[in-house]
Amino acid sequence: MTTVKFGTTVTLPSDTEIAMSRSFDAPASLVWKAFTTPELLRRWLLGPDGWDMPICEVDLRVGGQWRYGWAQPDGSGAFEMHGEYTEVTPHSRIVNTEIFEDNPPAVSTVEFVEVDGQTTMTTTMRLVSQEARDAVLATGMADGAGRSYERLGEVLATL
Repeated sequence: MTTVKFGTTVTLPSDTEIAMSRSFDAPASLVWKAFTTPELLRRWLLGPDGWDMPICEVDLRVGGQWRYGWAQPDGSGAFEMHGEYTEVTPHSRIVNTEIFEDNPPAVSTVEFVEVDGQTTMTTTMRLVSQEARDAVLATGMADGAGRSYERLGEVLATL
């Protein structure tokens, strides 16, 4: 399966993985900064339009924790995710655990590959089973991630 959501390519590399890839007209160091700086994350990592990100905590180091929380502007629909960084290679790669509500933990790997000033960012989520992968896809997360990555491109253009 390959689909494109808001310019982001979504594939299923294995029975337990979801990969999302998008290229940006920016160097890897800038995409990395936008991906790891709370003030910038709050501008683009919002999923569908109309959401806010009142919680954005990043302790970017191996063993460091991260925590994100979203809500509608009136505070309704709030939800959170959190995890721990297990690999941090500046401007190149981040690996972290991801825990969302009562779901089994996932492992996310984000790679930043720059060629001629363009950076392709690929996020691969590895889940515990095909059923867990399919349940994540059924939430509409590919649409939300696609819109977020589209917004990331807009933010990068202002930096």
